Amino acid sequence: MNLKAFISIVLFSTISFGLFAQSIPNSSFENWAQLTYFEEPDQFNTSNPLSYSTTNSANVTKTTDAHSGSFAARLETISTGNGILPGAVFIGQLGEETISGGIPFAERPDSVKGFAKYNVADLDTANVAVLFKKFGAPIGLCFIQFTGTQNNWEEFSAPVTWLIPVISPDTLATVIVSSTIFADPISSSTITVDDIHFIGANAPFPNGGFENWNEFSGEEADDWTSSNVFTLSTSGVSFTKTEDSFDGAFAAKLETKLTMFNDTLAVLTNGRFGDDGSFGGLPVSNNPDKLTGYYKYIPDGLDTAFLGMTLYRYNDNTGITSVLEETFIQLPPASEYTPFEIPVFYDQYPIADTVNIVFSAGNMDENSTNTGLGSILFIDALEISYKPLPTGIADKLTKDEFKVYPNPATENLNFEFTEAFQNDVNVTILNILGKTVLRKTINASQSQSFHFDVSWFDSGIYFYRLNTSGIEEFTGKFFVK
Repeated sequence: MNLKAFISIVLFSTISFGLFAQSIPNSSFENWAQLTYFEEPDQFNTSNPLSYSTTNSANVTKTTDAHSGSFAARLETISTGNGILPGAVFIGQLGEETISGGIPFAERPDSVKGFAKYNVADLDTANVAVLFKKFGAPIGLCFIQFTGTQNNWEEFSAPVTWLIPVISPDTLATVIVSSTIFADPISSSTITVDDIHFIGANAPFPNGGFENWNEFSGEEADDWTSSNVFTLSTSGVSFTKTEDSFDGAFAAKLETKLTMFNDTLAVLTNGRFGDDGSFGGLPVSNNPDKLTGYYKYIPDGLDTAFLGMTLYRYNDNTGITSVLEETFIQLPPASEYTPFEIPVFYDQYPIADTVNIVFSAGNMDENSTNTGLGSILFIDALEISYKPLPTGIADKLTKDEFKVYPNPATENLNFEFTEAFQNDVNVTILNILGKTVLRKTINASQSQSFHFDVSWFDSGIYFYRLNTSGIEEFTGKFFVK
């Protein structure tokens, strides 16, 4: 037996698998870095916060491949690993069915013109939509679609359809998007736009040449993802480093602020953000027992802070990630650092492979009437502990009725019953990470034993799971040296 295998067996047997338990990286928020998130064209919001929060990159970028001047805007539809995200630039706030808000504008142009290059996937369309509003209601619209491929700059134009005659608007809203807004977008569609302008109006299209861009940056805690990208363009960063700490020099501070979508947010996760919340996180080899730490919370009105922990497991046979357990607790107001604990009740196979942690300084219920603007949550000194590896479903067979030998094994691993089995036996063997390394069905043959060749296994710890209609499912462990 080599030294590594010997140490694994000793530790496995004596300290409940503590060797494989992971601590939370940067758990006391001591390590920070200044990051540049992305650039956005002046006067516009973009899809970059959504793109950056899931992929660490922007899908709306400044390009020197311009029709005139120095720059143009390039939009790309990307796959984020959590869905397809079109590239979008917009004036106003994007809603599910319309564009709210906008900028002051009081003229009635005849048409909208500009230049574009594009490579739009089959069955997809890129779009430019310019909306004119009065007292919040639309009174004029210009809509342009792009399909196919155009590698050279091409002029586009379309008239403004005025729904109400004579009356001038008071607001201008716009959206330019690299994929359809009426069906499912298709990854890889792109459009580059430049020199957008009005015909029949004295007022220019805001930053229509895309010459002016703003750089957005902030300080982030290593190994954590915050909501800063969603708030910095409207109200500043929502996550900052503070010296008001419980442990060490720094702690994390979350303050709910107004987002680009006109709601309030202050969220921190050890994973990434997606359409349905946060995902990813800390890779683990054991099921966690609990998460502990310290917090202070100063709410705005009746606002509530939340802490959530989700256990995931990826099945390499099906390619599906499953949620094993999801728990959220409220953190009540606390003017001084106060301990918190979130327990984990899941204690079985399959073992979790990822733990996602998320903090929110405000109520995450979208139906809540309390906006919580200005609620402040401090977090510090996080720790995670782990359960011993589960033994699985209680064995219904005693040691006298069932044997697995030799253990440790070098060549063959033998399974022996005291009575012949009358039905097929389904056998699954997993490694310490829960990955299936062998799966086989032993056909009923009146036999009392069977064996497997494990000489090709890496040295270490393995688990077996047996199931037959004549014997209840049970599990155990063995070692290969």
